[in-house]
Amino acid sequence: MHSGDYISIARKRAGLTQRELAERVGCRQATIARWERDDRHPSLEETQAAVRACGFDLGMNLVAEDRSWWPQIAVQLERSPTERLRSLTPPGAPDLGPALAVLSRIETPAVVIGEVAGALHGWPLVLSGTGAVEVCGEPDKVAEQLLANGLAESEDLYAMTSGPRISVVQQPPGTTGPRDLVRGAEAIDLPTGRVRVAGVLDLLRIADAADGGRRSQATLALQAVLEVERARAAAPPVTTSNEERLQAWLDQQPAAA
Repeated sequence: MHSGDYISIARKRAGLTQRELAERVGCRQATIARWERDDRHPSLEETQAAVRACGFDLGMNLVAEDRSWWPQIAVQLERSPTERLRSLTPPGAPDLGPALAVLSRIETPAVVIGEVAGALHGWPLVLSGTGAVEVCGEPDKVAEQLLANGLAESEDLYAMTSGPRISVVQQPPGTTGPRDLVRGAEAIDLPTGRVRVAGVLDLLRIADAADGGRRSQATLALQAVLEVERARAAAPPVTTSNEERLQAWLDQQPAAA
């Protein structure tokens, strides 16, 4: 993770705007923005000062570098979000497609979080198999939308008429609620429609707050996804000439008798 990621996570956990954090640190709002966009790399001292201005401390410890998940994540990122989810669903677990289809049909903002969001982004962890899709939203409004569309039997969101359950959390740890996550949510297209999914940094913020700063598997997996995505984006494009492609095809052909 970049230093700016830690600043962004700390600022949002504290519920501060970039301008408010800038006033506490004694710099311009544009400086905070550049740090968080990684246009400028803050020093260790600047990072610690910004994090402390948010009411947190930046824990420092050395751990062995571990890229064991990188190949799995690289494979996942080559797949569609639906394929990623299917590959991580354990045998016998409910198909989560119907619940995601429901979410694509309601108007009230409901941002997918938790392990399903991690899977849609390409993390390597197998789902727990509970058959629930966790979302951040206003429970009453989501229930009203489900009832209006005939998608639930009652206001109990766990009593959906088909498929797995939708579990609504109004304020996940480290956030201020749905509006907070909607700003950084990504629209992911599935065969059944488009759903809002919390961004990787926001998922990291939630996991970090829920785990009390401990390095849980979810936190490590999300960090690995972020690292692989950035490594792929920074890699030079692979270009081959027509001659190289032809020669590669010829090399694969059986030798003449």
